[in-house]
Amino acid sequence: MIAGAIARPASPVWMLPPAPAMIVIMTQVLGDLIPYAVAVATSPLPLIVVLLLFRSPHARAASVAFLVSRFLVVAVVAGVVAFAAEFLPEFDDSSLPLAVLRILVGLALMVWAVVKVLKRPKRGDDVDMPGWMASIENSTVPSAARLGLLLSAANVKELAFGFGAGLTIASADLAVGPTILIAVLYALVACLALLVVIVAFLVAEQRVRGPLDSARGWLVRNNSVLIAGVLLIIGAILVGEGVSSL
Repeated sequence: MIAGAIARPASPVWMLPPAPAMIVIMTQVLGDLIPYAVAVATSPLPLIVVLLLFRSPHARAASVAFLVSRFLVVAVVAGVVAFAAEFLPEFDDSSLPLAVLRILVGLALMVWAVVKVLKRPKRGDDVDMPGWMASIENSTVPSAARLGLLLSAANVKELAFGFGAGLTIASADLAVGPTILIAVLYALVACLALLVVIVAFLVAEQRVRGPLDSARGWLVRNNSVLIAGVLLIIGAILVGEGVSSL
């Protein structure tokens, strides 16, 4: 997935490969980005926030504002890292330090997953939403947009995924335009779950409100387990890549 992600481009970013070759490279990069995008897309907290925004006075506009701001942050983080990777030290794909780094990061994520599971609420326990989360139901459109920026830019887990995605994009040695396009497509996949839910709400609010309210309660109760699952999968992938590079 991130093999060669920290290797610096061998040629300037503005040098374009032949069009067919570039399409093949972009397709391969998109495939490598899928695990990162899915990890971000399956993060339960943004979905919980959107489901709470559906109960706000300006539900439609507020949810769209949250989605747009989140999309921008995800795309910008991946894009900035992709362009900034040119200034990182050069590592060989099969270098021992890079393999060890992957293993350590993967193990850290897996340990984090175990901690999340151990701290999950016990079956039958009442799970109360934090005060800040309950206040989302009174959000205005500007506050929803700010919330989207904050939750995306201050989330360490998602920033780590965005950093990995940016390095993966950088390893393809694409020009500025394709690099931006790949970052946008990555953000689109990462925000796809929110997009589907919001579109369903906008199109058929009355029909989906009941099921979405039920989903919100389930997500709140199982938040820790869902996050642990994402961390465990990504951690296992990184450990596997690191071991195979030794």
